[in-house]
Amino acid sequence: MNYQEFKSSVTGFLREALPDGTELSMTLMEKNNGVCMEGLSVRKQGRRVAPMIYLDSCYQDYLAGRSFPGICQQILECCEDCAFMERFDVDFFADYRKIQPTVVYKLINYEKNRELLEKIPHLPFLDLAIVFYCLLADTPVGNATVLIRNSHLKMWHITCGELYRDARDNSRRLLPAELRPMGEVLRELSWEPGNGGAGEDGEDELPMYVLTNSRKSLGAASILYGGILKACEARVGEAYYLLPSSIHEVIAVPVSAVPEAEELLAMVRDINATQVRNTEILSDNIYLYSPESGQLSLIEHA
Repeated sequence: MNYQEFKSSVTGFLREALPDGTELSMTLMEKNNGVCMEGLSVRKQGRRVAPMIYLDSCYQDYLAGRSFPGICQQILECCEDCAFMERFDVDFFADYRKIQPTVVYKLINYEKNRELLEKIPHLPFLDLAIVFYCLLADTPVGNATVLIRNSHLKMWHITCGELYRDARDNSRRLLPAELRPMGEVLRELSWEPGNGGAGEDGEDELPMYVLTNSRKSLGAASILYGGILKACEARVGEAYYLLPSSIHEVIAVPVSAVPEAEELLAMVRDINATQVRNTEILSDNIYLYSPESGQLSLIEHA
């Protein structure tokens, strides 16, 4: 079935399965990098809040081979889980003391998200922006995230600086950094029983390291953790480039391994154009870590 048929079938299923009085409405939601996704709001009678189901991603799961009944069942479970809904109760979200332990941060591209950044608290970082969200773990659909907006700060009577302080502490606690050799990551991804995977001899074409967080989600922000850039230097052994693989991870490459930074710029831009989802692109530029300064600098042109 095409997308319109899929959407109609899902809403038809929910109208039959959910109690009378449930309101179903479609809306376009602004996501990362200016991408809009169609969401289905499901508001049960008497509820002040409603789950938002992104049908675009559900349809992609369907095209990838997941059964339509299985998709519908997961959506229904999300809609019917009362404990999950209570976590988003308006009274709970209005109290910053309850929200504070869940506040973390992520990195997004500044230029691609200018319109969004007008609506949310943020801090500039190179060509990126530090933005904030609440991480609610172990929901029926995994880890739920709620982007923090300017209206939330007004409701909570806090500043962006206070939000950053809490997010900085919570991110390191809830999402600790992981730094691993690229070869190890690739072997893990390609491992099959009876097969040692790619690079069994332990030697990589380039001595690269992948930096992310323990959940491997929105892990590029781990470059903000105190001491992590120095820790990368200790592993790499010298000055290094940081390649923005996606919003989920970055890759450290020793400067001596790539004489021309232009090669890395071209590679990052090609991969972003051909292999990374639009909503997951972090930057078309690269960064250089200098042991002398202990800081990152932006490389836009080589």
